Amino acid sequence: MSKDDLIKKYIPKNLRDLAISFDIEEDFIKDMPDLIKMILASKSIDTNESKQNWLNLLPLMTSDQIQKLYDILLKEKEKLREIDEKYENKKMEIKKKYLQKWQQIGYIKKVGKIKEEESNQRSKEEQEAEDLLSQI
Repeated sequence: MSKDDLIKKYIPKNLRDLAISFDIEEDFIKDMPDLIKMILASKSIDTNESKQNWLNLLPLMTSDQIQKLYDILLKEKEKLREIDEKYENKKMEIKKKYLQKWQQIGYIKKVGKIKEEESNQRSKEEQEAEDLLSQI
């Protein structure tokens, strides 16, 4: 199976174009696709050069070192997910707060408009009543 076929089989669509641009040993694509995905998607391994360096080091690393790298990248992924969750919750709180204020402003405007319409209607009725009285 070719490298491209292995990438199509083991690497998700969003990372395939990136994976194809790197020199990755086929055995690692087959045996450790999760580690390859984490290296490719890592925010801390931010440059393509750094990613390629880590991919080049994999064949030289012991299984313990590979496991440590996997654990580090997994922790990074979890922490980033926690941060995203935290900020998503904050964004939702802020949206709710401003939505409530926006609704209050809308309510106040509607009440003001209703009062104005009632006042106009009252004035119109009073004018009609005066006109009727003046005709008598």
